[in-house]
Amino acid sequence: MQLLLKRPAYLLSLLWLACFGVCVATAWFAAKQPSINVPFVARAQQIHVGDTVDEATTGVQSKAKVLWLQAAGMERIELKPTDLIEEPDFFDTYAEMEAFFARQSTLFTLLRASEVHIVWQDEAGQQHDSMVRPEPRTLSGLPFVFWFQLFVITSMFMISTAVFAVRPDDWGARMFALTGVFAVVALIPLAVYSTRSLALDGDLFSMFSTSNHVGAAMYACALIAMFLLYPRQIITPRRLWVLPAIYGVILLGDFLHVLPDQHWGAHYSPFSQIVLLAICAAWQWRQTRGYPLERNVLRWVGLSVLMMCGLLLVAFTLLIQTGSLFIGEGYLTGAFLIMYFGIALGLRKYRLFDMDEWAYRVFLWVGSAVAVIVLDVVLMMGLGLGQVASTSTSLLVVGWLYFPFRQWLWQRIVSKQTPGFERLLPELSAIAFTASLQEQQTRWQALLQRIFDPLEIRPIEEGGSGLRDNGLGMVVPGCSNLSAYSLRYAGRGMRLFSTRDAAFAVSLSQLLEQIMSGRNSYEQGVAQERLRIGRDLHDNIGARLLKLIHHLRGTPDAEIARDAMKDLRTSIAAMDSQPIPLRDALADWRAEASSRCEVVQCQLHWRQSDALPELELHPRMKGMLESVMREVITNALKHASPSNLNVGVESSQTALKVEVANDGNVTDPLTWQDGYGLRNIRGRMDELGGNLSIASDAEGVRLTISVPLP
Repeated sequence: MQLLLKRPAYLLSLLWLACFGVCVATAWFAAKQPSINVPFVARAQQIHVGDTVDEATTGVQSKAKVLWLQAAGMERIELKPTDLIEEPDFFDTYAEMEAFFARQSTLFTLLRASEVHIVWQDEAGQQHDSMVRPEPRTLSGLPFVFWFQLFVITSMFMISTAVFAVRPDDWGARMFALTGVFAVVALIPLAVYSTRSLALDGDLFSMFSTSNHVGAAMYACALIAMFLLYPRQIITPRRLWVLPAIYGVILLGDFLHVLPDQHWGAHYSPFSQIVLLAICAAWQWRQTRGYPLERNVLRWVGLSVLMMCGLLLVAFTLLIQTGSLFIGEGYLTGAFLIMYFGIALGLRKYRLFDMDEWAYRVFLWVGSAVAVIVLDVVLMMGLGLGQVASTSTSLLVVGWLYFPFRQWLWQRIVSKQTPGFERLLPELSAIAFTASLQEQQTRWQALLQRIFDPLEIRPIEEGGSGLRDNGLGMVVPGCSNLSAYSLRYAGRGMRLFSTRDAAFAVSLSQLLEQIMSGRNSYEQGVAQERLRIGRDLHDNIGARLLKLIHHLRGTPDAEIARDAMKDLRTSIAAMDSQPIPLRDALADWRAEASSRCEVVQCQLHWRQSDALPELELHPRMKGMLESVMREVITNALKHASPSNLNVGVESSQTALKVEVANDGNVTDPLTWQDGYGLRNIRGRMDELGGNLSIASDAEGVRLTISVPLP
């Protein structure tokens, strides 16, 4: 057995071969049963000849009223409508069922005679006697519904065992395989006696009916057990014996006829299993909260069962409304085949990420069909409308309500999960035009978090896009310089990512790429314009300042010209330079301050920490701070005439603080009037998002500059 489990192909071959053998034996047995080749139908509590009778061979007219049947050495038998029922479970008492099986034995004995006389009456009231010779049915003579049932049985068995062969250690697959086995036990006898030619041996018919009851009860037990063990294991497998034990006792009581009546075994017991199945499904729904993959498996499997129940409801509603199904009851087994395909796809986790859209469509299809039929019945029975009028009105009313409800449901189930692009465009533009790459990454991640609400989101280096792990995860492709992102557990872990989510994420990334491409083109144009302005300043203004410096050499005004040249170079550098390390910028500022203090014979005391962070300053930020430092030192040397100038520098990863103090002439800062230089300092600090504070004490004046670092 272990070898077979390790080789699914061998196991499947053996199982399918066994099922094929059972079906061949069933067809051979059904074909060997005697038949008089005259179909009978019940009409108005009378038996008539069916339309498909071969009048030339049998001598019996179609639609003729059958009076009785008789064979040599037997009393004549008048047929009853109950002789033609496909399923004996419709009897109310065990006595009626036993009488039915006894009549089946009598009719079967009649069919085994060499000659059978059919006494019938034509439309004119004339009585006729036709003699037919019973003979075994052939394979080609078996009705189509018989082969249809064999096809359904084989498909159910093959689907369930195929899932088991692929996942033999999964308890859900094991229970699903058991449903396929018990479907064979229940439906093979049904295929034989529901398509019989008038009669079967009563004892054999009773045995087939018992097999149908046992198979159906154990089938339901296996289905209930599957919901107890899959997708979340609610109970331990060793406790499952309780189900077959309870219903086994009921089956034994039904077989021994010790129950109050036939309904206990044929109707009440299956109904209790349906209720128990619904309770287990609701229990699973509660247990799978917070497990989106398992929740969608349950949705898929539950939807499949709902479809089967919906089709059966439609069929039995038609039976109540019209007294006929228009097709044989054997065709109803096709509803189980639909359920099996759905359960198999759920166990294999096929496209569970699109469950919302699948459920939406199937719910509308099944719901609209059921609504039409229910409304049709209400109009016929409640208002007394004719069949044509009630059906037309039902189609009109349901169709009129269908499309608005469909649109509303689409908005509630599918469309609400992702916002429209028109709402996201301002946020995408804000991301694209953010100066810092780190800030762009932070904002992009925050937007993805808000849209899909995943429990886990992280940047990844690998490319690609689409769904991962059956919808548990999704990869959002990178765009421009932004990384790709891996998202897992959408909706705070309450749902799976869908193909709509994946397509929306790709479109969102492409739109951001286009906006950032436009921004890059804009920045390229700005950079080119800055380069042109910088060259003009360098070639024109710079050349004239240099000429002025040489002309004023040896005069006090030469220093002013040199300061103007330094400011010009600082501005040009801020236009077209690469980011500058903080340590290098401080070294430049210190060298310039030392040079200027030396000219006026002022002692510079520069103090900075050795553990400065490894940061880089944007060229414009470096130029603005350099201008501020230059203006602060200029004001101190010009207005205070200090002997000592103290500069202290402190920096963290997020802020830079510079303190400049001097021991010159002390005046109260509150009495200062902002000149052009001080206004420039305050303006630059506002632009950098920093602040300037001025204080004085007995030791001198202290200016403190604080700016945030990106």
